[in-house]
Amino acid sequence: MRHTRSGRDRIAEARRTLGLSVSYFDRFAVEQEALARTDLALAEYRRVVDDLWPAPADDASTRAKNWHQRRTDELVGLYAANAARLGATAYAAERALTEYADWRQVIRPTGSLRGNNLAARATAVLEGGNDAVKSRAHQRLLTLVRR
Repeated sequence: MRHTRSGRDRIAEARRTLGLSVSYFDRFAVEQEALARTDLALAEYRRVVDDLWPAPADDASTRAKNWHQRRTDELVGLYAANAARLGATAYAAERALTEYADWRQVIRPTGSLRGNNLAARATAVLEGGNDAVKSRAHQRLLTLVRR
């Protein structure tokens, strides 16, 4: 890089950006540790799931009700598996919710990704396709942390 005003500005911007990244990582690590210290009963986990994916209305189609039940069953199974490895904590719940959002949720690849589910999932993860639900899950689980 040439030593010009523009070059110094780019270095300053890079340092600022890296500082923000380090700050974010430090805050995220503290939050993850808090989640790992927070016990979470299955009933409370199910309330989190219901907040993220509300049950269909009573007059909804049988198909919608069955789909909701299958998703809930899968999410409960993911929590049980993560809780067996990590303990029944809010951290295990977040791992389960993230795994579902990134790798288990039904996708329908289109365009050049049609027929290639793995590539479509990887693309969605890299592009942040499910970041909103993962962020809501993280924030909701943080409300359960006992300080």
